Amino acid sequence: MKHNVLTRTILYFICFFTFFANSAPANSATLNVYIAEYPPFQILDEKNGHTGFAVELFKEIVKLTEIQVEYIAVPWVRAKRIVAEQPNSVLFTMAKTPEREKLYTWVDTTYLVNEGVFALNDRKDITINSLEDVYNYSIALPRGDVSVTTLNIFPDHTEGAFIVEHQEQCIKMLNLSRVDLNYNNDVGFFVAAKMLGFSPDKFKQVFITRQTELGIVANKNINPESLRKIRQAMVTLKENGVYARLQHTWFGDN
Repeated sequence: MKHNVLTRTILYFICFFTFFANSAPANSATLNVYIAEYPPFQILDEKNGHTGFAVELFKEIVKLTEIQVEYIAVPWVRAKRIVAEQPNSVLFTMAKTPEREKLYTWVDTTYLVNEGVFALNDRKDITINSLEDVYNYSIALPRGDVSVTTLNIFPDHTEGAFIVEHQEQCIKMLNLSRVDLNYNNDVGFFVAAKMLGFSPDKFKQVFITRQTELGIVANKNINPESLRKIRQAMVTLKENGVYARLQHTWFGDN
């Protein structure tokens, strides 16, 4: 009798723990991938699927690593905050700065751009020899962008600065001569201008600040094995020609 009770008790606990093990969320190990609109790196399309150079590159990374991922499209400022706080999450595309390296794990560099100041091509009156000269003109900048800290807009310089939600809004304002300048990078600016229907010849980069690394960042507490796999996949994609193919597709011979 005691033997039967003991057997039933053991079976009960086996069934109990098996049930809860199988009931655990299937996506508990899923890597949350946060993206924000930023052509040509991220082009959001809920109906047909998100695309862009960085999105397609990460899809290739996923193929090699077989990491389970969920793509989550949110505004840039919110995405930065979430990934800084949420373990096992990544974000792209971000410009590399010393300040951001303190907040995130730099996973890998995906592209190099020339950061700087843009104006209308016919504005012969604009002269920018240093970032200090920017304060002599009006400028549009996207909220939460690296340009805000690069130019030290807040709190020291607010007059003539217009902070909006997206770079596309900045370029539209520049096109309409509502502002004199926009701070951007050469790839992001000219591709976005073309997508908005503007001729790239209408604009010029009047000052180059620096060459900047763009790439993938992760929460400081990302799974170490996932981090290793992503970095190794980037090496493989550069060796097997897939990275070069995507680069040519999205940027031509640049």
